[in-house]
Amino acid sequence: MCPKLTNEKKCPRTNNLSMFKKILLLTSVVIIIFLSLTLTRVDRTPYKKLDFYKKSIHEINQYLTENCNASIGDTLLIGFAKVNLTPSDLAPLAGYGNRRPKEMTRVHDSIYVNTTVINNGKNKIAIVSADLLIIPPEVTLILKEKLINIDWSLPEIFLSATHTHSSLGGWAPGLVGNMIAGPYNAKYPELIASRILKSIQMAEKKMKIGAWSFNELSMPSLIRNRLVGTQGVTDPYLKLIALKSGIQEGIHVFYGAHATCLSSENKQMSRDYPGVFSDWMVSHTSLDFAIYSAGAVASMGPEIDTRQEFDRSQFIGEEIAKQVALIHEFGFPYGDQLNLKFFRIPLFLRRPMVKISENWAFRPWIFNWAFGHYSLEVSMVQLNDLVMIGLPCDFSGELAVELYEYAKSKNLNLIISSFNGGYAGYVPDDQWYDLEKYEPRSMSWYGHDNGAYFVEIVKLLIDYAQS
Repeated sequence: MCPKLTNEKKCPRTNNLSMFKKILLLTSVVIIIFLSLTLTRVDRTPYKKLDFYKKSIHEINQYLTENCNASIGDTLLIGFAKVNLTPSDLAPLAGYGNRRPKEMTRVHDSIYVNTTVINNGKNKIAIVSADLLIIPPEVTLILKEKLINIDWSLPEIFLSATHTHSSLGGWAPGLVGNMIAGPYNAKYPELIASRILKSIQMAEKKMKIGAWSFNELSMPSLIRNRLVGTQGVTDPYLKLIALKSGIQEGIHVFYGAHATCLSSENKQMSRDYPGVFSDWMVSHTSLDFAIYSAGAVASMGPEIDTRQEFDRSQFIGEEIAKQVALIHEFGFPYGDQLNLKFFRIPLFLRRPMVKISENWAFRPWIFNWAFGHYSLEVSMVQLNDLVMIGLPCDFSGELAVELYEYAKSKNLNLIISSFNGGYAGYVPDDQWYDLEKYEPRSMSWYGHDNGAYFVEIVKLLIDYAQS
């Protein structure tokens, strides 16, 4: 025990204990303040009760009422172009957060921008596919400014990507961008935008009298539900647009299997299986070009077997190509009449958050700091009874199957494409929102019923296309 002391002195042990309590209290207060500033409960308010929903529906309806640009022209012109996008340096690769280092070691196969320009004499569109993970938002901002100089506008451009996980990175500033696509360098989004622009100009110059048709194939053996396996739905449908330009003939296909045959261990730049598909079609058939775009890829993966890396991408790409080649042998039912309309409309969402558990998430300001804040849009092109909808996300193949059936009930065909120049993370089926898996836990940023909201928006556009 401490000996008796005068009023002027205190026991050192008591002094130390008092100081410890103060430090502990101060630390606790700091921790509580920090947690309250960074964490929040996961918002489970139904989306229809939130202001963003009312604003979104109002603006979409108003836009669709005021901006009907459908037209039937007297001459159908089509042109296509392929522009090399391969960087001249050892750039970072985009696609896997756990790929270390990000810098590629070599080019296994070159990457490209493929563009088809369609002009019916009154309206024109460009359907673009780039061998990239996504069309980065930074690229869209640059492209929007550059298009003015060549008499094009962003609504006339239907942007898409192959979603290869072994392509050019370095295009996204911020913490999340660095994790997914490697260190940011402004020259890479500039490169991508300039090559897209070049491809549009080249395709437009090559336009000749054209024709087109739509086809659909079911390929269930090459795709799987990578999220929940046989508990969930798989989107087996490959959507195919056949095109003629003068004496040239080509195809543009959309399929839902993630281009992840090459793992995070791969450090070589590659188009993955979409590149194999395109090269095989041109080499083994009479087609002059073959373009691939990612469809509704969320929760969908390529069917896994014992093959690894490039052997796997070769197998998947060739198998898809062989099935497409079979229907090509019988010829496509071409037509040269085209009612064409297009638009891009703003998409409003609830405030973003990144979940760290079932009921807790980082606050929206943390998300915006780590990822950045970009506007989001939905793009749509309609070619007669074919509706093409481009979404700014990894959209679920499970949700897409429902929408295909809805479109058919309206006597329409539907293509859903992801990565239209914005990015809102994953949009899985809402029933899986609380699973402790990558897609619904870390990458579903906009709420427990975001899937239902996206489905409602797409159905609204299908209804508009029918009118």
